[in-house]
Amino acid sequence: MNKYSNATCPVCGKPFSENEDIVVCPDCGAPHHRECYQRLGHCALIENHKLGKNWDPPAEPKTESGNSSVKCPRCNAENPEDGIFCSSCGARLTGPTQTSAGNIPPFQQRPPFGSGMPAYGIPYGDSYGGVNPDEEMDGIKVRDLSQFIGSNSAYFLSNFSRIKRSGRPISFNFSALFFGWKYFLYRKMYGLSLLIFIANTLLSIPSAICLYEDLAVSSGLMAGYSTGFESMLLAAQICSIVSTVLSMALCLFCNWLYYRHCIRKIQEVQNKVFVSPQEYSAALAKKGRTNLFAIGFLMMVYVIFCMIMMPHLIV
Repeated sequence: MNKYSNATCPVCGKPFSENEDIVVCPDCGAPHHRECYQRLGHCALIENHKLGKNWDPPAEPKTESGNSSVKCPRCNAENPEDGIFCSSCGARLTGPTQTSAGNIPPFQQRPPFGSGMPAYGIPYGDSYGGVNPDEEMDGIKVRDLSQFIGSNSAYFLSNFSRIKRSGRPISFNFSALFFGWKYFLYRKMYGLSLLIFIANTLLSIPSAICLYEDLAVSSGLMAGYSTGFESMLLAAQICSIVSTVLSMALCLFCNWLYYRHCIRKIQEVQNKVFVSPQEYSAALAKKGRTNLFAIGFLMMVYVIFCMIMMPHLIV
């Protein structure tokens, strides 16, 4: 089949047949029936010559297979037939039927043993943590939760799903264990972050008093320890134990607390009126996500504090 098989003569408008006698314009390349060209005496597209345009062959008609598409088994998005991964959620499209008994979709997978363990093996690029994006948790779609959480949404959504299935709020979040109130500030849980900060500050007071008195005695500023030093030392040890228990509690309940925070904040967003889905998504991202500015500000304050206090500690 020649390249003019799908084209039509610009003079008579009839399509060219396979063995048609065709004349091509030397200026723009437009094909004509020889008889039509001779009758007209010039190219039918002569206006294009003034504009410097060349004739372009019509696009090849798509075959039946070219028009077909594949639906993602996870999010039902339309994808090209030759696609390997879903362009929307990243799920694999090729291979055996993903809804067959031997190949369960990722959002229906469960841990092979121990319902208390999170399901790992999340597909690369899957921001839903192996959970169906259309599934609802306390009336909120997983898709909205992912948009609200932002970074590390796969980790949180897989833990949220496990918490909902098991009914137990306990899971491990080592970031909360090591960073404490600063991690909750990073996740925009400002009220809880402030409460934890106040609790940690109060629990550290006995240790700070003991440390100051010990330094004063060692440097000769005090002749000896005060009569209440031993009681204060005992209080410092008790407060240290309480602080450790608090840190472990934050580690175990952080994901559940963050889940409740997400549900509450998304419901606040949904109570507002939006003119488009894009505006709604932008509102979710603004209300949620993380606060890197607050962490950067704290680091700056800490550095300034150390610079101010260092000369006094050296003396």
